[in-house]
Amino acid sequence: MSNLEFDGIVRRYIGMLYRIAFNYLKNKEDSEDCLQNVFIRLYNYKNDFVSEEHLKAWLIRVTINESKRILSNNIKHATVDIEKVANELYVDEIEKRDFSIELMKLNPTYSTVLYLYYYEGYKVKEIAKYLSKTSVAINLILSRARKQLKDFLQEDYNE
Repeated sequence: MSNLEFDGIVRRYIGMLYRIAFNYLKNKEDSEDCLQNVFIRLYNYKNDFVSEEHLKAWLIRVTINESKRILSNNIKHATVDIEKVANELYVDEIEKRDFSIELMKLNPTYSTVLYLYYYEGYKVKEIAKYLSKTSVAINLILSRARKQLKDFLQEDYNE
């Protein structure tokens, strides 16, 4: 892969991958470290990708795995302020800021699937392929995530 091709890939996917990492890691610094590691792995990757979809699936999977690795090595995530995280992610979008607070409370698998489905516009089959799960599993995760998100939003509304 040439430097020009690599640069194009980084430009195309950095935003999406950053948000996926942020869903797991809940802070800017670790998310940036995660992406740096993902792109180093891409740069050193010796095989060719079959298609753009194969590349995208590989990047998503590596980002999730790297996020989990960083989480397992860091204990400090237990003390992250959810409000601060939401404000960092969506500084100028008030409606999304409120929603992102609740999204951050979800299990990372739930928030990642919701993010890919609603923010990136992927279909269930595509998400299943990227996350190496079945479409049935993704539908179940979406259903559970929506219910949990609804419960969080109702709790906040009732307070």
